Amino acid sequence: MSFWQKIGDFLSPSGGSQSIKTNDQNVTGPQKDPMSDFSQVLKVENIAVDVEVKSREELLKYLSKFAQTIDNGIDAEAIYGKYLVRENDAATDLGDQIAVPHAQDKSVEQLMMLIVKLKQPIIWDKDKQVQIVLSLVIPDPEKNYQHVPYLSSIARLLLKKGFLHALNRSRTSEEVFKLFVK
Repeated sequence: MSFWQKIGDFLSPSGGSQSIKTNDQNVTGPQKDPMSDFSQVLKVENIAVDVEVKSREELLKYLSKFAQTIDNGIDAEAIYGKYLVRENDAATDLGDQIAVPHAQDKSVEQLMMLIVKLKQPIIWDKDKQVQIVLSLVIPDPEKNYQHVPYLSSIARLLLKKGFLHALNRSRTSEEVFKLFVK
């Protein structure tokens, strides 16, 4: 059984779809089903395409600074350290050249999603290549583990027929955004 089949079985053990509701105070705006609405955590300016980095560490540093440009209250060095600790605990590559690193820090006020498409793939962990990074930057403390439904929703999208192909084909931040926010 492939990794993606196992994830699919885990996310939908009964074969049906689930609706995940949120009541987290770290997410602003009306509370919607995050499976169908990433607009609470993702904006076009949170997406970068054709980024050039040479290593996983350089990418994690880029993500940290990118988060800080979106919210100048974020401590980029603290976030970078949290990314490194997370990756040392367990690599976050999912296969298919996708990684989902995430970091939690007290300098983060609101849950946010960052998406980075690399110009060239990089080695992530044990010779596994990554070219697309979907990252969550998480407040600490975080009420109700709000990032978990978003991680689940990301996994479900990646399992959706044609989604990964469309994500790989997208060339602009706007094209990527439209795949996640409808």
